[in-house]
Amino acid sequence: MKKHVIAHCSREGDYSCESPRVRFAQGGRLVQLRFAPSPAMQWNNENFFDRSPRGKCKGFSFGSRRRMLNRLNEVSTSARLPYFVTATLPDEAFDDDVARFAKTAKVWMDNFVKRLRRVSPGACGFWRIEWKARKSGLHEGKLFPHFHLLVWGLLERDLGSSGVYDQETGELIGERENWESFVALPDSQLTFELVKTLADSAPVAGVRSSTMTTSFGDIVFSGKSRYIDRCQTLVLALELEKRDLGHPLAIKARKMAFTDWASLAWYHVVGSHNTDHLKAGLRVERVKSWGGVMSYCAKYMAKADCEFLSEISFGRSWGVFNTRCVPWAKIIEIELPGEVGIRLRRVARHYLDRVCARRRQRPYGVTLYCNVAQWSKLWEKPPDCPF
Repeated sequence: MKKHVIAHCSREGDYSCESPRVRFAQGGRLVQLRFAPSPAMQWNNENFFDRSPRGKCKGFSFGSRRRMLNRLNEVSTSARLPYFVTATLPDEAFDDDVARFAKTAKVWMDNFVKRLRRVSPGACGFWRIEWKARKSGLHEGKLFPHFHLLVWGLLERDLGSSGVYDQETGELIGERENWESFVALPDSQLTFELVKTLADSAPVAGVRSSTMTTSFGDIVFSGKSRYIDRCQTLVLALELEKRDLGHPLAIKARKMAFTDWASLAWYHVVGSHNTDHLKAGLRVERVKSWGGVMSYCAKYMAKADCEFLSEISFGRSWGVFNTRCVPWAKIIEIELPGEVGIRLRRVARHYLDRVCARRRQRPYGVTLYCNVAQWSKLWEKPPDCPF
């Protein structure tokens, strides 16, 4: 006998205008408008919706991407802007098994986050693992994971102001304040360890090198100009710490810069003993605006994986660490009158049609990443007329 198959109830032209509710992040950038499902949609949910526990995570699906963006837009925009961290892996860490490689890389990232929370208990944020083919090196063309992080809650210090000069005339235009994130640890030993690890016993042929005579002895650096300047600054900071305690570099030496600490911590966590990985394995950038946060998120953190990775189970692709310290906005959910919900959906649909340059049906609701203070005027009751 043939098994009787129940067909889905048709939803063609389906539309719901009942029981509108709006959920928004007060101080954030998330607005979600929802309507009660229509009878056809409710019947389909009761008969075909799978209520079993979620299965294994495979790749970075569009649903996972949507949940990550929703969560990120629940962060308060009044908080200090975060740091964007990119952590890569050296060639020595390669593993042909993608699932095993991802598990190992996540263990390293978990250890890095634990170290960060020990030196900076208020540090918090989002992490995202992304896969990309190697463009050079021993494993060119092979898939390697790397991590993107948005980090809030780091301590900052003022290193004094510096002059801003015109590149053409060389005239002084103005002054710029120099702020730097740091970890709450005396860094004399850590900085010295970083300098000793980065210093080469002999310069590489054809590469710029520099020799400094310090109380630690003659130290030879070799590498790119920016790398050598960084090492010289660290050594000078150690020297000034003993002589002029009020000098900005001496102050910098007493508390280790987050950039240096993160490079050293990631190097030790991975344990590759590759000094090239210490020099270029981790990059820290300060996000300059909240639009920059969304730009970094859209460009780096929210890219969907390729079809190959969508079939491999390697666990979660993103997460939140130290959730209690994240500067979340206040989430409010209210019921709306029917005409207000319909008008809000119409305005939101036209807005998204212009932004996305394409029309899409949104029969049961819509999600916006926007300035909540401006959109809240559409559902708030206007004040009574005093006349």
